[in-house]
Amino acid sequence: MPISPHSRGSFAAFRPVRRGAAILGVTALAFLGVQPAAHAAPFASAPATSAAPQPTSDAAPDLAPLCGTPAKGHAACFAMHAKNEPTSLRLNAAETPAGLGPQDIQSAYNLPADGGAGQTIAIVDAYDNPDAEADLAVYRSQYGLPPCTTANGCFEKVDQRGGTDYPDSNDGWAGEIALDLDMVSAAAPAAHILLIETDNDDLRNLGAGVDQAVAMGAKYVSNSYGRIGDFSSDLATYGAPYDHPGVAIVAASGDNKYGVSFPATLPTVTAVGGTNLTADPTSARGWSETVWSRDNYGPGSGCAANQTKPDFQHDTGCAGRSVADVSAVADNVAVYLSFGSMGVGWQRYGGTSAASPLIASVYALAGSPRPGTSPVSYPYATNGAGLNDITTGSNGTCTAAYLCTAGPGYDGPTGLGSPAGLAAFRSGPHGTLTGTVKDAATGKPVAHATVGSGLDVATTDTNGSYTLDLPAGTVKDLTVKAFGYTTSTPVSFDVADGQALTRDFALSPIPRERVHGTVTDGSGHGWPLYAKLTVNGSPEAPVWTDPVNGTYDLSLPEGSDYTLNVTASQPGYEPLARKVTVHTSPVAANVALTADPDAATAVGYRLDLADHTETFDSTTAAPGGWSVANAAGTNNGWEFDDPTQRGNSTGGSGAFADVESNNFSTGPHQNSNLYSPAYDLSTAQSAELTFKTSYVYNPYEQQMNVDASTDDGATWVNVWSGPKYSDGQQKLTVRASLRQFAGHSSVRLRFHFVAEWGYFWEIDDVDVQGRSLAPTPGGLTVGTVRDAVTGAGVVGATVADDADPSATTVTTATPEDPAVGDGFYTLFSSGQGRHTLRVTAPGYRDLTHSTTIYHDRVTRENLSLTPAA
Repeated sequence: MPISPHSRGSFAAFRPVRRGAAILGVTALAFLGVQPAAHAAPFASAPATSAAPQPTSDAAPDLAPLCGTPAKGHAACFAMHAKNEPTSLRLNAAETPAGLGPQDIQSAYNLPADGGAGQTIAIVDAYDNPDAEADLAVYRSQYGLPPCTTANGCFEKVDQRGGTDYPDSNDGWAGEIALDLDMVSAAAPAAHILLIETDNDDLRNLGAGVDQAVAMGAKYVSNSYGRIGDFSSDLATYGAPYDHPGVAIVAASGDNKYGVSFPATLPTVTAVGGTNLTADPTSARGWSETVWSRDNYGPGSGCAANQTKPDFQHDTGCAGRSVADVSAVADNVAVYLSFGSMGVGWQRYGGTSAASPLIASVYALAGSPRPGTSPVSYPYATNGAGLNDITTGSNGTCTAAYLCTAGPGYDGPTGLGSPAGLAAFRSGPHGTLTGTVKDAATGKPVAHATVGSGLDVATTDTNGSYTLDLPAGTVKDLTVKAFGYTTSTPVSFDVADGQALTRDFALSPIPRERVHGTVTDGSGHGWPLYAKLTVNGSPEAPVWTDPVNGTYDLSLPEGSDYTLNVTASQPGYEPLARKVTVHTSPVAANVALTADPDAATAVGYRLDLADHTETFDSTTAAPGGWSVANAAGTNNGWEFDDPTQRGNSTGGSGAFADVESNNFSTGPHQNSNLYSPAYDLSTAQSAELTFKTSYVYNPYEQQMNVDASTDDGATWVNVWSGPKYSDGQQKLTVRASLRQFAGHSSVRLRFHFVAEWGYFWEIDDVDVQGRSLAPTPGGLTVGTVRDAVTGAGVVGATVADDADPSATTVTTATPEDPAVGDGFYTLFSSGQGRHTLRVTAPGYRDLTHSTTIYHDRVTRENLSLTPAA
């Protein structure tokens, strides 16, 4: 029977008793937080490291909320995480996490790369994330941001009273904390970060956290949570902590589409909506931005009729407070989290929870608010200056259309827009600098150049034009930078309040050199691949290989190191980052991409599986090759005879492995290892562990880990850890990547259980699966299908091989590659020799075409369809 959820101090009430166990709940509390004992023989122990990465797609994933529906008077976090997407615990040096990183965010919003020095940005969240500082270090290191630690004074974590009596942990809010800290780091890398953890998600406690943040000197406070609805009692009951003149209090507008939430409804709070942000090299800005909307989720917006309309709002469709005020990205941002059961490692997050700390950080970059003023009013005073007006997208339907549909000027989902520099988020006198940036050699405009001084940065459009709002006073060392050009000589000048200045710049181009090569399959076929290449740090359009011979050609400025990001157009290949150094001679850089054995979707490959399964059904003792080792003082380690007669609750059947910690009196503990036999993965290209499990878990009493070793237990690598908290009894099937162990002839697992009068852990149906891709004899045919009359590409046509029933594909659009028209297809056919292709499409006559298939080669066949009469 499932065991009820519990909290510190109430464990004893939920324990079944056997073998004369004594129940002494008060004594049990003495064991909270006890560290595990040393590992026992037969295998030596070592500190665990992270597991290998799982491949992810560049496309934004579907999202799921981290926090459920809150109780009355409580709030839910608005963070959302990638749904059903593998996570990456550790990345190779050449890899970058999927999703938007700090450089993307800084580029999209014209933010300085090193801003925030001297400012304190507070994050208020409920519950504790015990790994917050460690995870923040991983995120910042990955992106080359300066360390932000307790030791160097950059990071500080306190409870809601300013002390260190941290609250209980919670999986959902732990993810929220990780998201908030990473977004502040992305936007304001040099800022001091203050994390306030409140006792729970009660709105009174969260409000106390805001007051504590202000008391500790924070001028910018982000709140990525809320209670859905517009309640007349909100202001009187919970509103006071969110009213601090001279402090930028920022709150997420919510993720449930049209409709408002507290505290974003308060007129003293900057309500932040959400956008979808996409790189767009063809646009003047370099990015496109629309209303965030995915599945059933989107930014909250609307009319808070129970709140007085603030003086700075002038929209006519709402007599009360309109939401939102401004917006920022709320989808597809990279986050690192090592805590909880929501999925740990590198993953993609979203929700207006991402937008709120970004806007709080922009306020910090813009400088301290004037005492006594309301920072929420600042963006309304600029008449659109310093903001990207977002005009497309919707979060639902409503009577006053602008409250749910984006359009020119103010709208509900995105407010006045997203940051375009800092001007809209500062108070005080300021002037405007405008001009153009041109190529000194050709006179042509330079797009995507940055014009800036300190915290103030603008980016040129496709015409080379820029507009930069600057604080009144002396502007020091303004410079212009652009990819492929030498940086301009710094200039200084004075700006008076309201003054409009003009200054043009000419940049000298850096000589370029040719970089060329071929992209091929690296897993057996060796055929050329149609692939996209981008260059880190370059705003220039991507380069594509020739679909038939796999060749590419580009030019890069001399005298620098670059990273080429290579992604195959065909599915099933792993992307690769290739580093090149460009001097004064051409650089040849060939790239071989690996077919992904985990995705197993690359055409022309057969997936071979080798399973090693243990069901624990053959005996009541450890099965052959398995062993149990208990540390000194352990009472009853791993057993196989269902000692408490609990039954198999893992989802498996028959016998199972079980370790119990709730059947003895207080004092004894468990530190027990269940070791597997050695698995031979020498021929595997990847591997995966699956097992069924059931447990009741609390971090203060027990830890559950699965580790792997390739050196007979001299060192261990963690591949799975039990969640830090579970509500009642949990049953699930665990999947953990063993890819980093593929190619090893001896891989052992250990299921390690440490508890101080904890609960139990059952496992069953342990399976270690080796995965390998084997080439299938055959070749590729590529080409485009066009309308025989107009020459236009036909998208959605079916191309099939009559000789190979499994060979069929559908033509696609190729908007990013100007050299290859729409109607493109890639078809794998097994065998070789003469084959007949059959092409069909609605509104066209069927076409048959003879071609020759060659093993491990690519044949071009462009085809034309005749419109039906």
